[in-house]
Amino acid sequence: MILEKVVILAGIFLAHILNGTTLFDFGTNIKPDFVIIVVTFFALREGELAGLWVGFLGGILTDISLGGEEVGGKVFYKIGLHSLAYSVSGYLLGKFGRSFYTENYISITIYVFFLTFVARILTYFIFSIFFYSNENYSYFITSVYNAALGPLVFFVLSWVYKLEPNQRG
Repeated sequence: MILEKVVILAGIFLAHILNGTTLFDFGTNIKPDFVIIVVTFFALREGELAGLWVGFLGGILTDISLGGEEVGGKVFYKIGLHSLAYSVSGYLLGKFGRSFYTENYISITIYVFFLTFVARILTYFIFSIFFYSNENYSYFITSVYNAALGPLVFFVLSWVYKLEPNQRG
C-alpha cells in the first residue's frame, strides 16, 4: 500500500521533471504538460479522489517550480494556481467522465485534449483574477500536443502501474 503510493509519487515527480525539460518542446509555446496527462490517467483509472490528489500534488510541484515574480519591490509567489486547477479538473473527470470512458486511442485522445484544455483555461482564469493577463499562455496547442502524446503515455503508465482499464477503485 505504501509502496504503491511512493511509486505514484515517483510518477508525478517524473512527469514534473519531463515538463521542465526541453526534450519534447517544438518551440517556445509548444510544450506538452505531462502532469495533466498523469492526472487524466489516474482520474479515469482510479476515480475522483485519485484525480484530486494526483492533480493537487502535480499542480503544487508545477507551482513551486514557477518561483516568484517581483512586482513593485515585492516578490509574489503563485502557489496554488495549478494545484487548484489540476485538482478540480482531476476530481470532476474522475467523478463524471469515468462512466463514459472506454480504453481506446480515440477516447484517450479526446479525454486528454479536453482535460488539458479545461485545466489550462481554469489556470489562466485564476491567474488573471489574482495577477495579470498572460497573453503568451497556450491552451489549444498544448492541448493538441498532449492529446497526441496521451495514448503513448497511457500505455506506459498502464504498464508501470499495472492498472487495467476496467478497474474501478
